[in-house]
Amino acid sequence: MKLGFALPHIGPIATKDNIRKAAQEAEALDYESLWTNERVLMPVHAKTPYPGSADGKLNPEYDTVFEHMTALTYASAITSRIRLGVSVINIPFYNPVMLGRRVATMDQLSDGRVTLGVGLAWSEDECDVNNVPFSQRGRIGEEAIEALKAVWGPDPVEYHGRYFNIQPSVIGPKPVQKPHPPILVGAFVPKALDRAGRLADGFTGCCAPVDALISMMNAVKEAARLRGRDLNALQFVMRCLVTRTDQPVEDANRPVAVGSWDQIRADTQRLADAGVDETFFDVAFQADVGDLTSYLRYLERFRAILEAPVAV
Repeated sequence: MKLGFALPHIGPIATKDNIRKAAQEAEALDYESLWTNERVLMPVHAKTPYPGSADGKLNPEYDTVFEHMTALTYASAITSRIRLGVSVINIPFYNPVMLGRRVATMDQLSDGRVTLGVGLAWSEDECDVNNVPFSQRGRIGEEAIEALKAVWGPDPVEYHGRYFNIQPSVIGPKPVQKPHPPILVGAFVPKALDRAGRLADGFTGCCAPVDALISMMNAVKEAARLRGRDLNALQFVMRCLVTRTDQPVEDANRPVAVGSWDQIRADTQRLADAGVDETFFDVAFQADVGDLTSYLRYLERFRAILEAPVAV
């Protein structure tokens, strides 16, 4: 199983210099990939409680969030081999023509290293600020994926839907990767998992117990199988939002990568054994990551997590 790491683009350690040093060190350590994720704003009075938060509020780390694709573009300019992924953007927020041109340009500038994870958005507050009807975000997102593929396809591009219409047009640049950069759908509920199996090049999961993530992956595979798709062509990437504790976490519903070093290593091994293609670690909310030195310490430790127990 391939291993990746999230860039320090969230929280107090999110700075230009830290992103640069982290990206270059991850490539030097032969990580497969670097990742970002999207957060638009922190509502003071949220309509949608933040998942997993006791008081419904966003983590204070979200006070600072570097825009995800800009951070990846910067990382692409200072690296040469490592892949660049986002898990995930909220695709209903984006016009597919503008997004398609932006991602294709990133793919050209990085020599074909971009992976695009897409979600439908869970925050009604963020939907409001992007003029997206919350109840329609699933239909909008599905159509946006279809239109995005059209933009990356041969000219003249043409697409007609309820939410997006593209009259016959020449749209460039086209991506380096053919037929297009991998699109991974982030999902939890059955309808969204089915969408991943129907439309996407794979699935990206997060923030659930290992058994649940494996079950979600298998649901995507089944949806793809029912449509006659090649399961071997699909990619499965899991985001491990790390919360390392000194003592084991005794909770049957413990999310992936929450617990002691031994538990995190066991989670990673189980994902590998289940056939997950890639796992990446995100230490943005780890309590003892307060500067670049502590971030780099985790970066180095996790690199060998499948080969040997990680030393404290």
